[in-house]
Amino acid sequence: MDERDADPANHNAGPALVAAASSDSVKSRRYRRDAQPLLPTSVRRPAAVVLGCAALILASGTVCVHEEYADPLDRRVDLWATAHLGGHGRALQLIADLGQKYQVIVIISIMFLICLVTRRANGAVLAATGTPAAAVLTEKVFKPLVSHLYIYASYPSGHTSSAFAMVTTTTVLLASAPGLSSKRAWPALRTAIVATAVLVGCAIAVAVTGLGYHRFIDAVGGAAAGIAVVLTGTFILDLPVSRRILSLHRWRERLTIRTSSG
Repeated sequence: MDERDADPANHNAGPALVAAASSDSVKSRRYRRDAQPLLPTSVRRPAAVVLGCAALILASGTVCVHEEYADPLDRRVDLWATAHLGGHGRALQLIADLGQKYQVIVIISIMFLICLVTRRANGAVLAATGTPAAAVLTEKVFKPLVSHLYIYASYPSGHTSSAFAMVTTTTVLLASAPGLSSKRAWPALRTAIVATAVLVGCAIAVAVTGLGYHRFIDAVGGAAAGIAVVLTGTFILDLPVSRRILSLHRWRERLTIRTSSG
């Protein structure tokens, strides 16, 4: 008789190995049922660095917004914008209006619908809440805070905050767009879309400065606010508990169970 057959430990180890493999399989299926993260592993650390820098810029601007510190730089940039762009008021107004409420609603609605069509529940939540959250925090938290400190209620810029919130949302949604990562032309197309969005955001910042709606530091602070709010929301949505809640597979299973039991 084979010694391995005679050893009782080998007979006990078999069921244990099968149970362990079954447990791993269940965990793997459970993980696959969770919503896919918005940020791939390779870009999580760079995104965290960008979030930290944006938060630092926003906080530093709260101090530097006082005329004693910000006025020299603001004056130079504002004078340049006025001198070179003052004759294009109509064009500047059209660009600045891209950060207005109704235009923002249209853009985020398009992103929201695209996420629904591609079955990205967490992406739909980010598209629907990221930019509105940035706008509300800018108007109801950041501006009143600065106004309370310095009697100055234009920092940060609401136009620029909304614009860069949409830019950041677009970048995050394109970072792991399903079904396109394997396409050969996708990296170049993604880069072109993100670059275009960034240019539009910068154009809005320049437009509100050239029109005299905001100072240069207001535009910089608005960009930092929009980026910080959306990236914070992205990391929250990428938490395991958030991905579990937003898993379409889990909701489908629950609905199936309720339907069958009813």
